[in-house]
Amino acid sequence: MTILPIAEPTTVDNCFAAVEQACLARGLAVARLPSLHEDFMGVSVTGKQMSWELDVLCECDDLTRLPNIKLRMPDRLLAHVGYWGSVCVSDNQGLSLDPERREEIVAFTVLAAFDLLEKWSADDAANSIEFYNELEGYWLGLPDSVRARSTVEVNGRDRLIRAFIKTEKGNTKWYFTEREGKALLSFDTKGLDAQRGLYIDLPDIIAPPLTPNRLGHEFLDAVRERMSPGQTELWEQLVGPSKNGPKRLALLLSVPRAAGGRSLVGVSFTAKNGAVDTKAPITPLTVRRFTPTYMRERGGASLYLLDKHIVVLGCGAVGAVVADALAATGIGRLTLVDGDVYSEDNVFRHIIDPGLVDMHKVFGLKFELERRYPGAKAQAVPDWAQEWLKTAKFADVDGIVFAFGLPSLERSFARAIRKMADKRLPMVFTWLEPLDLGGHSVVLFTEGQGCLDCLYRDDEGAASLATRTAFLEPNQAVSKNLTGCSSVFVPYGALQARRTGLMAAEHLLRSMADAGPSYGYWVGDGTVAREQGLRTTPWWEEAKHVTQDEATQRVFGRPCKHCREAK
Repeated sequence: MTILPIAEPTTVDNCFAAVEQACLARGLAVARLPSLHEDFMGVSVTGKQMSWELDVLCECDDLTRLPNIKLRMPDRLLAHVGYWGSVCVSDNQGLSLDPERREEIVAFTVLAAFDLLEKWSADDAANSIEFYNELEGYWLGLPDSVRARSTVEVNGRDRLIRAFIKTEKGNTKWYFTEREGKALLSFDTKGLDAQRGLYIDLPDIIAPPLTPNRLGHEFLDAVRERMSPGQTELWEQLVGPSKNGPKRLALLLSVPRAAGGRSLVGVSFTAKNGAVDTKAPITPLTVRRFTPTYMRERGGASLYLLDKHIVVLGCGAVGAVVADALAATGIGRLTLVDGDVYSEDNVFRHIIDPGLVDMHKVFGLKFELERRYPGAKAQAVPDWAQEWLKTAKFADVDGIVFAFGLPSLERSFARAIRKMADKRLPMVFTWLEPLDLGGHSVVLFTEGQGCLDCLYRDDEGAASLATRTAFLEPNQAVSKNLTGCSSVFVPYGALQARRTGLMAAEHLLRSMADAGPSYGYWVGDGTVAREQGLRTTPWWEEAKHVTQDEATQRVFGRPCKHCREAK
């Protein structure tokens, strides 16, 4: 008698054993199914709603996401289940997976998918709401779906738009723009013929096809049945006769999402003799939106700040970082004031492209901000702040940043603007200490107690030429001279400038909640400063152990003859 060797359990066998144990622990009936794909395990788990037939990938070494899992032949539209049956059990954020516990990961994924399917199948109304919240993800999986990019604002306002088709190496891409005006982000449509397009907003969407069906003309028929008279008129303009024969057209559809905002999907089709050509295919379009509103929402920029206007006086290494940080957080309008020209000495400390050397800093900064942050508008004022102040108006200004690093000028400006402004505005004064000593940010207001002169007093309250917040003892030479007077500069570090600029930007944003005056700072280790033989003030050492609330009280806690009485 021949004794056959006992086969070693495969990875799939081990994974099923783990799934079986996990299901039995919860009292769930489980059965193994024949595998449909290599490295996938077929399994059936029975719950209160039905028996769910699932395929899960067992041979998976990806440590950034859970294994792929699919529902076999979905018989209806289910939340978090794609066209091809893929079940989205996790957004994969913050996962911590141990590759040596593969079987447990597979078991966890199966039960997570089971729980999700049971949850949404138990409540038809909730399932429908959740499914249409994720409509764009389902649309992406439709057969023959084509990618598209759009600068058309999804705002519910029905209108004709322009469409462009680009075919390259067998791949087709669509681009959509407004018919009028210039988009904030432009596409390279040079050499492409403009096609007809239409954007309309519907109160609710027509159900997309279920596997294995494809998007067909019945979808367009259902859309047309729901159109308002105004939308129908636009539709007739879209499909109307063309001098050049049949035309490939595009329709973008948006619908409100219960979770907020609007979903956007699209289709392309052919029109012939003023009507839809039913013999030509319907192609689903998955649209990526390149509009300020959409990108701001997903990029973390505040829509609330879009209408805010901040003036930045001084656009050097610190001021440029402040402006960049404010634009990144959502500030929609910035006025940039600086008469200086961008030079090769600035390159490693500034955010402007080196190719813009010899241009005024404010023009280079305006270019960078409007290029990086859709919806941001910057006004460049290539003049010194003293000239700007002569004609300055503050009615539409929401805050002012001073990044001069020039004490005499700052004090003069602070006094002048307190007299000129007819409303309460936050003013941020920020400056950087030489080398690695640290940086400062002071928030004051154009009304009320607390002014920049509060800083220029000694411990007895008498006026002083040196600020009580200084880290560097006065009357020490810190500038460097490389090739003569034209190359004299103060040796600030790029990291120190950025740290100070970010601190000042955060300080300003907090002040827009109308808090009182405050003093913020960071203290460097001073290693380089000591190597250069620079002497520091007692405050530099003491500041390391004092909270910023305590420091604020020390600076603004006693009366000042300049701001004792509120305006």
